[in-house]
Amino acid sequence: MLVKLIAWSSGLVKDPRRLVLLAIKTSAGKLKEKPLEHYLKEYPEDRLSEWLLQAVKYPSTLEHITFTFYIEGISRVTSHQLVRHRIASYTQESQRYSTAENDYITPPSIANNMWELKFKEYVNKAYELYNEMIKSGIPYEDARYILPQASSTRLLMTVNLREFIHIACLRTSIHAQWEIKELLNSMVNEVSKVIPEINELILKGCEEGI
Repeated sequence: MLVKLIAWSSGLVKDPRRLVLLAIKTSAGKLKEKPLEHYLKEYPEDRLSEWLLQAVKYPSTLEHITFTFYIEGISRVTSHQLVRHRIASYTQESQRYSTAENDYITPPSIANNMWELKFKEYVNKAYELYNEMIKSGIPYEDARYILPQASSTRLLMTVNLREFIHIACLRTSIHAQWEIKELLNSMVNEVSKVIPEINELILKGCEEGI
């Protein structure tokens, strides 16, 4: 699995946390007292964390920060779960217009036990039949019907901070499936590079039910 944070909203603002600060101050009418540039450039950096963590009480302010992730090496099972979070944008590798690689995910509960060989045998046979159909002229969009949900996929995902916190609350819980839990933990780790408070923010967000 490869997860990479490739873009985040900041524009002319170096620290995306300032967008949340600006949203809070705009709501409170503080831009009557201080100019826009004060919050975008001059407001003390050491107080940004304090305002960010308070923002879970005003979750719409978190929506001004967005992240774009490149995700590779997850199963179609997990991508199907991910795209159920509809307040996000997705572009997924097409099986309609491109040939599928013989690459798939083996769940840990199947790996290294009596089922692993049979699992791989059946999956590989599905790919063999897929390739035979492609060579015979069957369109990609029809041949793909034989492919297993274990098939590996790639996608781009763009999501705002509020929804990201909501997804992380659901998909890192003890009830989440292992693969999507691993995916979200990797995404949280990537976000921490630009929002160091993300783990505490998620914890507070889960408590507030955002």
